[in-house]
Amino acid sequence: MEIQCVKVGDSRYPKKLLNISEKPKELYYLGNLPREDVPSVAMIGARGCSAYGKRFAGKIAKELSDAGVQIISGMARGIDTRCQEGALEGKSPTFAVLGCGVDLCYPEENQGLYEKILERGGGILSEYPPGDKPLAWHFPQRNRIISGLSELVVVIEARVKSGSLITVEWALEQGKDIMALPGRVDDPLSEGCNRLIKSGAGIVMEPGDILEALHWEWNEKSELRMNGSGQAALILEALGSEMKNLEELMEQTKLNYKEVMSALFQLQKNGFVEQPMEGYFLQK
Repeated sequence: MEIQCVKVGDSRYPKKLLNISEKPKELYYLGNLPREDVPSVAMIGARGCSAYGKRFAGKIAKELSDAGVQIISGMARGIDTRCQEGALEGKSPTFAVLGCGVDLCYPEENQGLYEKILERGGGILSEYPPGDKPLAWHFPQRNRIISGLSELVVVIEARVKSGSLITVEWALEQGKDIMALPGRVDDPLSEGCNRLIKSGAGIVMEPGDILEALHWEWNEKSELRMNGSGQAALILEALGSEMKNLEELMEQTKLNYKEVMSALFQLQKNGFVEQPMEGYFLQK
């Protein structure tokens, strides 16, 4: 698989990163970049985590993934790893932002996870050129990309002095919402999360809390948009919220007349598209 590079000004450069301070001038990646038309959530937490943290990390990530949400994390040991494993158990791709070149798997024991992320349509991203080693100062810097690519940041477990809270600081600077999983008040691994909640962060009791904060409702049309690589998904994307005629749809999708008509028939049959007047189509 070939390493790609996008720079600021490139049409493929993630739009969410254009709005943050200290945006990376270059972004290297293997696989894919996160999609812009579906939500992304950063899920982060302690490397030395508890069974409680692992259980909820996997459960929440899987259910969000099944609901069409892209999980962004750092593929670090502990919570990050379990979040991305959980996301892979769901339907949507997950994306790892590394503190080294994308050609290096760090930590090394996550080689299997690294490969599965790519196999499942996700991506490995970094601002550091191929071959760059995982230096300690890289990781706090890469955290701004994890939060920057996401609509909101979810902290699963964190001590008071934690790398996860550096990501929270970046996220707050970027104007992102923070949510946290509560834990026992006498558990040092939950102290960071409990303090975030006390300071006004949203409480995560179940995945639905995050979906509600995103204002994201998953349905058959969403699934067609997310997973449909075929012609019907292209037509839905081209229609957006506007009424368009056949010629406009053919021009936007690069499909021929027969392909457009076949896809429109399928969409009308399933109740996704209507035809208010002859030759014009509108998404319901």
